[in-house]
Amino acid sequence: MRSASRVEIESFDPLEVLRVLNKHAVEYVVVGGFAVASHGVVHATEDLDVVPARGLDNGARLAAALVQLGAEGSAEGARPTAEALGRRAEFRFDTRFGAVHLVRATAGVPRVEDMEKELVSIGEVQFHRASLKAIKEMKRSAGRARDLVDLAELDELEGDPS
Repeated sequence: MRSASRVEIESFDPLEVLRVLNKHAVEYVVVGGFAVASHGVVHATEDLDVVPARGLDNGARLAAALVQLGAEGSAEGARPTAEALGRRAEFRFDTRFGAVHLVRATAGVPRVEDMEKELVSIGEVQFHRASLKAIKEMKRSAGRARDLVDLAELDELEGDPS
């Protein structure tokens, strides 16, 4: 069970989170519900799932971005630090613009350097999202009920009845 956050969420605004990540030159790829939606299968999502590149330099930039977003970790009020973000596999932070789930070293989720991705724009915000092929591979690997529903809808969107 998640602990209660002390961060007051102004609104769920993943584009604002992406703007701040870009401002700090964080290397990342968007995956999960927001990436699925950007491919055309829209479901309600409560967080922005991001795979950040590993390393202390990127961890430091990510930590600075999260501090600017007012991030507070869901685990015991954890604060973003460069060392932790550069090494640890997974974090979930509440920010003023909604929850951010940092995913790494999870089964089926490739490293940023190895992930098939594409640069997209929504308004003036540019970001890398996982390619449709990569998302489908991650969903298939996870095998959760909601991932299988997304996978079926992504297949249908592509005209693949399998």
